[in-house]
Amino acid sequence: MKLVNLKCSRGSEALLSVLSDNERVNRGVIFDEKLGRPLMHIKEKDGALKIKCELTRRATKDDGFLEGTYFKGRIKDTADGCSVSGVILTAPIFHSIIALLFIVFVVQCFVVGGFTPIPLIMLAFDIVMFYTEFKKQGLIFRYILRAIRRAEADLAGKPADTLDGE
Repeated sequence: MKLVNLKCSRGSEALLSVLSDNERVNRGVIFDEKLGRPLMHIKEKDGALKIKCELTRRATKDDGFLEGTYFKGRIKDTADGCSVSGVILTAPIFHSIIALLFIVFVVQCFVVGGFTPIPLIMLAFDIVMFYTEFKKQGLIFRYILRAIRRAEADLAGKPADTLDGE
């Protein structure tokens, strides 16, 4: 889970137009081809924003197991532009069940007075199985940051292809 709270000097409509254009936001960015190329699916309704990440151009299909990784938040107009706030989640259904099982096993360890390696095995399984899903959290966060920088570059009149720090 990753919290997001960003501000943009442009309005929400201008930022949404940049966010929804994957090619514009990812222009000039080099991605790890083994992981794949991220494709963001944007849904916006009455200020509620959902950005879902899908990895394309890789050997296996990215099925987004149990909701996959996505940003769920709001975009609000403010006096000096707009703000984007929300949370990036990875498979929340699966991870809530795993968290409950982890707690049950740890409590049972204390109740019975013994040690079992099951909680550690569950944690290792979760990390190994969802490695690429956890990588998507950073991809979504950087995508939103790039979209904000490109929208602000449009306001300043700079060409978006010449942004530093991509």
